[in-house]
Amino acid sequence: MTYLQSGVPTTSKLVAEGLDFDIVHDRSQFGSAKWANQWDEFSPRVEGEGLMSLWTADMDFRSPAPVIARLREAVDHGIYGYTMRDPHHYQIVKSWFERRHSWAVDAETLLPAPAIMPSVAAILRTFTQPGDGVIVQAPVYSPYFQVISDNHRTVLINSLKLVDGRYELDLDDFERQAANGARAFLLCNPHNPVGKAWTREELEGLDAICERHGILVISDDIHCDIRLNERRHIVFSSISEAAAAKSFICTAPTKTFNLAGVPAATLSVADPKRREKLFNVMQASFMLNANFFGRLALEVAYTSGDDWLDMLTLYVRDNIDFVLNTAATALPGINPMRPDASFLVWLDARELDARVGGIHRFFVERGGVNLYDGRVYGPGGEGFIRLNVGCPRSVLREALGRMASALASL
Repeated sequence: MTYLQSGVPTTSKLVAEGLDFDIVHDRSQFGSAKWANQWDEFSPRVEGEGLMSLWTADMDFRSPAPVIARLREAVDHGIYGYTMRDPHHYQIVKSWFERRHSWAVDAETLLPAPAIMPSVAAILRTFTQPGDGVIVQAPVYSPYFQVISDNHRTVLINSLKLVDGRYELDLDDFERQAANGARAFLLCNPHNPVGKAWTREELEGLDAICERHGILVISDDIHCDIRLNERRHIVFSSISEAAAAKSFICTAPTKTFNLAGVPAATLSVADPKRREKLFNVMQASFMLNANFFGRLALEVAYTSGDDWLDMLTLYVRDNIDFVLNTAATALPGINPMRPDASFLVWLDARELDARVGGIHRFFVERGGVNLYDGRVYGPGGEGFIRLNVGCPRSVLREALGRMASALASL
């Protein structure tokens, strides 16, 4: 962690290493879904001249300089043929999680995957039957509903409890859902959109219920790397041998290093029989061929991305502080929740939502700011909005200023 230990580097050093997060980049020329404000599957299209986009979960920062250099080298090579992930690749993944999260994952448990959501679909098709119940904890990442329903499984909702501005598990309801035809549980760890990093005790409570009812656990850990407080990431499979035996841990560097357009993911499946069965299904679905650029990006990011991630985390943390301070002084009716992880802030605007007839549309039409409407996250998301702070401070400042002006006009 060179930069954190040796002080603040010079501006030229920051720029050279891709660590100057204040630079504003024009993303419109490369078909950015975020800045086109169009994502057909999960959110209504919105349009507007000069509309600011702080909604979908990618960042407006350049990836680490070593990643860019390696990809540029690969582009210049000019041959983009079939590629593979060799044993060294899995050692890189293993080393990353040991170094950053003290998770001593066995490299033999690791499987290649194109991305997390296709992997979730493959797991559901392999180990559940049409009509089986799959538990999700709403409000939650909206594609979960789609991957369950479109694969003809039944969504079972275990709603999180909002207590004094923080979300908690409802284990009594989870037990009821577990007994209601559930075969699998889709865990968001850390949770998107509420930003909660689950504790070991909370995961143990979920594990005990899943063990009693024979429920498999599919854990989506894509937001685990950007840690905003002292709370460590706890991988579900690390809490016990029983938890490992029933779990599928889904990881990717795409949120951490802003690599969603060059995806690569890794699954950890501790049970060897389930691992072989899933491998065969993924192979039959042609899911195992590595993306030429995605594989390279993952390896370089996990090998040399620590300093970049440390500096990014500090910047995101400061952006979150800026949101909380601004809300307290200039955004009446907006109550942000400080996340434990990632670059997403969940805003409670329920009173305003009822007053203006829809808070998402209000900020689009009156402020020229597009956030994510909490309704897409299922029951419990009504009246909330999700704010992406993975952007230069000047962009965030302008967006919050627009929101403040819109509220002042009421």
